[in-house]
Amino acid sequence: MRFLISAQVSYRAIRWLLLCGLLCTFPADTRADEEQSKSADAAHAVSGTVLDPSTAPIADAQVKVLTADGQVLASGATDHSGSFHFDGIPRGKYHLQLQAPGFKNASIDVTIGSKPSAPLKITLAISSLSETVSVNGGDSAIQVSTDASENQNANTVDSNALDRVPVFDRDYVSLLSRFLSDDAVGTNGVSLVVNGIEANGPGVAPSGVQEVKINQNPYSALFSRPGRARLEITTKPGTPKFHGIANFLVRDSVFDARNAFALTKPPESRYLGEGTFTGPLGRDKKNTFLLSIMQENDNVQAIVHAFGANGTIISDNVPAPTRDFFLSFRAFHDFTSGDQLWIAYSYEDGRDANQGVGGTILREAAYNAESREHEINVSYRHIFSPKFVNQLRFLVGHNNEPVVSVTNAPQNIVEGYFTGGGAQADSKRTESHFDGADIATWSSGKHVVNFGVDSPDLSRRGADDFTNQLGTYTFVDINAYNAGTPSNYRVQTGNGHLVFWERNVAGFIEDNIRLKANFSVTLGLRYYYQNYFNNDTNNFAPRFGFAWAPSKKGKTVFRGGAGLFYDRSGPRAIADLLHFNGDGKGLFRFILPLQPGGIVPFPVTPADLQGVPTSLVVLDPRARIPSIFQYSVGVERQVTAKSTFSATYVGTRGIDLFRSRDINAPSPPNYMARPDSTFGQIRQIESEGYQKGNSLELLFRGKPTKHIAGQAQYTLGKSYNNTSGIRYFPGNSYFPSLDWARSDNDRRNKFDLLGSFEPSDLFSFGVALQAYSGKPVNVITGLDSNGDGIFNDRPQGGLAPRNILHGPGQITVDVNLEHEFHFGKEKKEGPSLTAALNVFNILNHVNYVDYNGVLGPNLGQPSSSYPARRFQLNFEFKF
Repeated sequence: MRFLISAQVSYRAIRWLLLCGLLCTFPADTRADEEQSKSADAAHAVSGTVLDPSTAPIADAQVKVLTADGQVLASGATDHSGSFHFDGIPRGKYHLQLQAPGFKNASIDVTIGSKPSAPLKITLAISSLSETVSVNGGDSAIQVSTDASENQNANTVDSNALDRVPVFDRDYVSLLSRFLSDDAVGTNGVSLVVNGIEANGPGVAPSGVQEVKINQNPYSALFSRPGRARLEITTKPGTPKFHGIANFLVRDSVFDARNAFALTKPPESRYLGEGTFTGPLGRDKKNTFLLSIMQENDNVQAIVHAFGANGTIISDNVPAPTRDFFLSFRAFHDFTSGDQLWIAYSYEDGRDANQGVGGTILREAAYNAESREHEINVSYRHIFSPKFVNQLRFLVGHNNEPVVSVTNAPQNIVEGYFTGGGAQADSKRTESHFDGADIATWSSGKHVVNFGVDSPDLSRRGADDFTNQLGTYTFVDINAYNAGTPSNYRVQTGNGHLVFWERNVAGFIEDNIRLKANFSVTLGLRYYYQNYFNNDTNNFAPRFGFAWAPSKKGKTVFRGGAGLFYDRSGPRAIADLLHFNGDGKGLFRFILPLQPGGIVPFPVTPADLQGVPTSLVVLDPRARIPSIFQYSVGVERQVTAKSTFSATYVGTRGIDLFRSRDINAPSPPNYMARPDSTFGQIRQIESEGYQKGNSLELLFRGKPTKHIAGQAQYTLGKSYNNTSGIRYFPGNSYFPSLDWARSDNDRRNKFDLLGSFEPSDLFSFGVALQAYSGKPVNVITGLDSNGDGIFNDRPQGGLAPRNILHGPGQITVDVNLEHEFHFGKEKKEGPSLTAALNVFNILNHVNYVDYNGVLGPNLGQPSSSYPARRFQLNFEFKF
């Protein structure tokens, strides 16, 4: 009953938090309105960002504000981020003139009203037609757009906004990933796009991140995954003047609350120092650099809460420290023609001890991991003409990731109780890789065409697999463990060394067509290629999008689109196919017992393996590359001058999804023997899975009042499938259709809020709220009744539905309180020190990670939870 009560309480709390969050998002700021009405005649600012056709910022662009009679009221140049800002502009109508070498001049009409105007976003040299942007100031300012890349159900967060919200360990990627959709994420996880190409990490320290975009232009042919599955990160360029940012973060458990599963609060501490330094290289301001560095020491502990005999609890606090060092140096050169070149080198070294421990996994089953990576990035933008721009980006890198088990012993899995013994995780993965993209943009009349090639992965991979060499015993319950009677034993022998090439290449073309001033269409096509799938190496994915505004100057836009997105197998599946191919040169995997219900000796000796057939991994000859077909339709409405609201329906269909199946499993109905006695388990990787998902997304974003900014997103969704990925086996390999049920990612309600409140220069207050309903939990018997060697049999003779247990919900509120101290007369440009206090899970709500899904006395019992309340102190120095 404990998990049922928790689910009910979480559901009620979610409803209240949703109501409170929405009320906080639409606050009534009467005082601010009165101040604005009193200052109707006051001067305001004109600000914005100047971009090239590839959306990269244009530095040193000349910007002038002219009155109606042609007098220059203000002038200046854009900074390194392409931004400009002019204060003290009275109400009235003006002309904005922009010039930059290699770009076509632009003239924009601007109207300043009684309220602050929204920042402008101006793209130079994108078409042969003059582009006029009308900004009417105050509530009539237009932010919604019919451009394909300006969908308002996206989230764009710049570095200043990220500094005002609570960010644990300054990990922007994890913070913003909560706005993504699990149904859209592929085999390799979240797609991280850094400066236009896929990457494993941002490539800079957190202070070097300029902007993060989520779901921008969701059906663009330039990207391999849909918008809700990728994070687009833009890093900061070099500057002609010296600037720097230094951050120091400290955390100590003496101020924290105790984890719900820890009998005693473990001593923990966290220290992180990171920063960036930028400026000119020599006397020529066209040569600049960006130095980025980070060092973090995290002395955390894992909490073990496992189950022993007669309802006893095994509790343990296990030190699991991590260390990470990162260094990056980038050099930039701006040509007089408008071209730009930059080249970068980065190095990262990480060391993690006692990993994989916690919950029902005991201290002895830990492993130590290391990671070292070298990387070189190059980017070159060349302007052939005002209508034709080419952007080349690529990186080459090498990484090395060894893993070593802490305990050199066989592993013991006791279903529903604990996992002990050795981790049996010894391995070493190396990779020498090339990732690159060449994107050309050509514009003419009503057309803006993007085309090029993209190579997300060309890698020489080393996969040394020494896992499970001492074997793994599986016991059906604690009584079987105490009696020394395992039901299953697995072991690997042979040559675990492997080297192979993984090749993924893509090509794309996309035409953005403005049919009318209030109607635009995007048509795109992307080509995918992946090796090792000989029957399905070439795939074409069409993309389509539209945006229509009923009125040319209206505040409402209807938007929709659809697209096909192909997945990748990932390197682990390729390594398994090559390791266990049965040629006698690779790895051998043996599974006992030979017959269902047979006896497994304890311990197993080499003599017991004599005559046991090896197991294989094969690829289904009919296998295809999985794909996701996603479509959506929605409406966007501008609420205030600086805020918008969008409502979008999103449908997702997963086609030919990966799964694994034992095609040599014992045959029904008696399940007494394998059809081919010369082999053991034959794991066939196939693409027979299907997924169906529907969701309604409501998003409010922007700055509804003078002092409040942020975004709030609510998603009502439903997702069903019959597979959980490429390593997933159905409960019965002969009846995989029985696995159709709620997907592992099925959350019916999901609410996220990121916001900041700045009432004055005295302090700013930031908040991050998560309120989620629970994901499902699969219930299994803990037995292998069908003799396939996989302990995933479900109740009722395997006929019980999959994922029938409702998992725990989650409610987390994080806050950030900070004050900025300025030194010098120029507050915006002068040095400053910001002191901030972050409190994570300030309500100290217990958020369980999962429930035990094995039939028996521990069914429905949680064994781990997310951390309790934690305090984090941040200091940031800027100059």
